[in-house]
Amino acid sequence: MQSSPGKDVQWQHPNDVLKLHKLKLKKKALQQRINGSFSNKNDGSASSQKASPFENVLSGRKRKNPFEKSENVPKKARNNEGLLEESTDQTLFKLLNQSACDSVPDSSLTSFNGVLARINELDKPEERVEVVKATGKDWCPIDWCLRRKMRLISLKPFPWNQKLKISEEASGITSFTRCLDMEHSESTVDVSPNSKFHQCCLYWQHPSLPWLQLFPRTTSKVISNEFNLSSSSSIKNKLHETWTDSFRSLFQLIRTRQCPYFYVCANSFTVLFRAAGLLSYTDVHVIITPTTRGFRHMLRQEEIEFTMPLKKKRASDQGYETQESESGQTDESQSENNKENDFDEEDTPDEEWLKTMGINSEDIKQINYTQARIVHKTECEVDNSEQSLVLIEGVEVNAFFNFLINCKSIISPTGALAGVPPTLLAPVSFHGATLNSLRVRENKIHDDGTDYFSLELIGPILPTTIHNLLNINSSDHSMTMVFSDIETTRAFTKVRRKNQRKSDIEKQGTTVFSKENLSDCGLNSKILKSFCSADPEVLFNLECLKYCGETQTFTWT
Repeated sequence: MQSSPGKDVQWQHPNDVLKLHKLKLKKKALQQRINGSFSNKNDGSASSQKASPFENVLSGRKRKNPFEKSENVPKKARNNEGLLEESTDQTLFKLLNQSACDSVPDSSLTSFNGVLARINELDKPEERVEVVKATGKDWCPIDWCLRRKMRLISLKPFPWNQKLKISEEASGITSFTRCLDMEHSESTVDVSPNSKFHQCCLYWQHPSLPWLQLFPRTTSKVISNEFNLSSSSSIKNKLHETWTDSFRSLFQLIRTRQCPYFYVCANSFTVLFRAAGLLSYTDVHVIITPTTRGFRHMLRQEEIEFTMPLKKKRASDQGYETQESESGQTDESQSENNKENDFDEEDTPDEEWLKTMGINSEDIKQINYTQARIVHKTECEVDNSEQSLVLIEGVEVNAFFNFLINCKSIISPTGALAGVPPTLLAPVSFHGATLNSLRVRENKIHDDGTDYFSLELIGPILPTTIHNLLNINSSDHSMTMVFSDIETTRAFTKVRRKNQRKSDIEKQGTTVFSKENLSDCGLNSKILKSFCSADPEVLFNLECLKYCGETQTFTWT
């Protein structure tokens, strides 16, 4: 039982409650009988006549209050109060679905046809949005990363395979060594798909030691332990002499634009030499990754100027606008010199001034030692990471070339590759180079009830190898390329040319000019045009490349 909060509720015995209830029922029955007798008497009277004012007194009825609310009139539902009083979970939905004007009924919903018409209006969208399917690009991106293997996957059989005829192998070698374009060549070489495929699988390397795996250098395996180069100094010296001649030959080809690029793969770092004209660079340039503080210190000692384009700015320098931040490049040599000057002028306290402040010489040495350790720690934070990439351009490349020839630390004194100089990889022939071929494995893959044809290429995959394979592929043959990269070389693709804010006409003119200068570099004219592009968007680190034969477009991740 509920009661008003102002009254005290007293508990009553159930028998007393029943007695009160029966008494009320008797009173109501008696009152109905009395009212019924008087109503029968007044049945014949006119409805317009008013009752006598003493009628209620004679009949014993209670006088009706004229201001009392009539019970016959239906009460209007107070929706707002009812909704607020409800405590069920449907309260929120009733508030949301409540009509703005409840007194005016919707005439359109009074019939079944009106309901159907209303549903159809709600289902019709106001504006139809056209869904445009994502399309790829009509060009293939460039990735300067070195790869150890790649896999070609297709639903259809490839037009080439690993089984070569004598004429196909000979024509592929001839076309590669002479840098011939089989499609536009007037020679009598075999132009079958297998010949073209074999031409794409060849590369030049120095040194080439059959009992050693010289690529990749990080996971070298010795096939035979009977012969060790570190035990013979004469053999090591001879290897270094022949390597120097080969390195010099490649560098001369780069300078004369007869070789587009080549790689120098050492045990701890990789160097990429690129000719002038590639990616709109006006001079020969070199990229080294990863590097250490000691290696950069040796470059500064040789007075070789270099930049670190991928190095992030320090938090203390983010609030200042500099020329380096606008161009996106960080001059490591200048920054190091400025850092040393700032360290000498500001960070390092003046010893005489400290002495006047009463600080003894031992405390001054401790302060200088602490500051030197802080500077050393900040310099070593980027070691062996992408931020440690070093870029050298212009005349400084000649100094770096002499530095590599005379640097003894690039040859490991211990381990499986003790005494072996760095591996040279190039797409064109050079002095002392060995012609090698990628290993090809052909098989079928069955996945989810579908058969796929697969070709796996194992060995150093150069950037132009991908474009050469796509060039010989038929336009209606779809395929997917999956790559296995060398992680330390992925930073090569992330380097962008500074001050590339040029118009389309200027970029097109730069591309044409670079293409004409590199016409004798040994690359196909169509592929050379892509590598000479001044557009920075063509650079991308590829993990998977897909070519669609229906739309003749490329998509990648």
